[in-house]
Amino acid sequence: MAAVRLGRISLKWCVTCNVPLVELEHCGLCGKETKQVDITPPGDYRPAFPQDIKRIRKTVDDNYGPGTGIAMIPEGRLVVLNKCPGVDLMDEVVMDSVVLGSHVFEPGIGWRFIFRIEGARMIAPIMTKSWAVIDDGAIPYIRKGASSMAVGVLDAAPDIIEGDEVIVLSPKKEVISIGRARMNGKDMVRLDRGPAIKSRWYHEVPDNPVMTGERTWQEAVEANAKKLEKKRKKSVEHVRKTARRYSELPVAVSVSGGKDSLATLLLVLEAGFRPKLIFTDTGLEFPETLANVIRTAEKYELELITENAGNAFWHALEHFGPPAKDYRWCCKTCKLGPMANLIRNNFPDGVLSFIGQRQYESAQRYEKGNVWQNPWVPGQIGASPIQNWPSLLVWLYIFQQKGEYNPLYEKGMERIGCWLCPASDLGEFEDVEKYSVQNKQWQTALANFTAQKGLPPEWLKYGLWRWKSLPKGMIDFLENLNIPIPREKPSDIQPVEISPEDQERIERFSKISGDEREIRMKALHCMGCGICISLCEFGALHIEGQRIEIDPEKCTGCGRCLHPCVVIDFPPR
Repeated sequence: MAAVRLGRISLKWCVTCNVPLVELEHCGLCGKETKQVDITPPGDYRPAFPQDIKRIRKTVDDNYGPGTGIAMIPEGRLVVLNKCPGVDLMDEVVMDSVVLGSHVFEPGIGWRFIFRIEGARMIAPIMTKSWAVIDDGAIPYIRKGASSMAVGVLDAAPDIIEGDEVIVLSPKKEVISIGRARMNGKDMVRLDRGPAIKSRWYHEVPDNPVMTGERTWQEAVEANAKKLEKKRKKSVEHVRKTARRYSELPVAVSVSGGKDSLATLLLVLEAGFRPKLIFTDTGLEFPETLANVIRTAEKYELELITENAGNAFWHALEHFGPPAKDYRWCCKTCKLGPMANLIRNNFPDGVLSFIGQRQYESAQRYEKGNVWQNPWVPGQIGASPIQNWPSLLVWLYIFQQKGEYNPLYEKGMERIGCWLCPASDLGEFEDVEKYSVQNKQWQTALANFTAQKGLPPEWLKYGLWRWKSLPKGMIDFLENLNIPIPREKPSDIQPVEISPEDQERIERFSKISGDEREIRMKALHCMGCGICISLCEFGALHIEGQRIEIDPEKCTGCGRCLHPCVVIDFPPR
């Protein structure tokens, strides 16, 4: 997957104090000049929690032999993770000012650790798996990017299988390259022709800086104090300036149970406001998230206003089919619809809502800016005081302010939201299976959809339900495995027979001016999200049961309720 730049990449490191820094040219602890760390865009780097480190160590042990995980990440080191574009979950692991390698989840295979030269050096003396020794004469060619050929392999771990990551060593046990095995370990030694290991990392690099001593994240906070103060002041002023601009509106903070909304709340409090907290329970929340939202309101003694989507997801799933990255009907029915209802019922004249949105999260959020209006949520002005904050800075601010964050982060979860979000990677869904009580119901629904559409097992195995139209990277991945691209059968959204009641409903909705097909869709397939109620200036719409009802006497036929509308804008899969 191609790397995307969504802002400045600014990870620095103090090689004297061994702490990560955000943008700072000089360390806040020792005052010495810092080192730039080259990481992959978009560069939304974050701290590794103990559970993250435990998982990484286990992968390294499994791939390269017992003890290699702790050899790579000794106790007491501060580790930074940088999420990278890939077929699935990929985190660059940064420690001691260098990228050690990438922790990768490969669909159908599981977790791998792909070393760089710097990281491989740390485990080379003790590794017992995935190694090969190359003849000295082949080293100059490998250093230029050539594959390690079988004729030059002197020895190799016998348990290597094709596709494994392999660390290539010189006879003196120096790390020469890292690459992917093109044959098994026994054939590497036995055969005298053919590529044995395709090189991935092969350039000579300086020796790793020697760093010792344990460090804490509180020390990292102190080292970044100058940057934190500058960003905090700028963000607090943004809150005040935006509130002055929309002085006629009450101030609220949209809380989600995640770190970004917590940091946003802390900044709004610092700006001198006592906001109302607004939260939509999508019906797909982790129990820990619900508890955290309530605990946050209690800790800061703020009014919490909630709206519950109930079973909206499961009701809409029967109509739409599974949500996808490029087909997020779930956000509209389970989050934005309830939010529109919350605002209509509690802030009839509108609200200024500060939201924990950051540009590093997606291209869409990068382009949105720090103040916006969402057409799906009438009455809400959205604003983000942390729009250009990288994830590490958010965490350092929370640590500094002693914010009470969601405990799921310490269990290895990088993002907090709806547990079945299609934007998640398969590697992240491993945690979903542990912490979601609804996962069994979801797996059953997916299996039923798979059977209904005549899709192959790979559609489930590789999480292909997460796209309506597969991206090129995923198509290439499947083609490399010689897996045919699954095609969904088109859905028939028209009812076989129209009941008299439905016919009467269509006639009532025909008062609306607009496309006849769209009016029919709205009349027959409404999911009851309520967004169009907020769009109607004349009070002609209301909810009855789980769908919209229209009052023909109040309807002016303006047609504004047709867009946005989830059943019109999101045809079923």
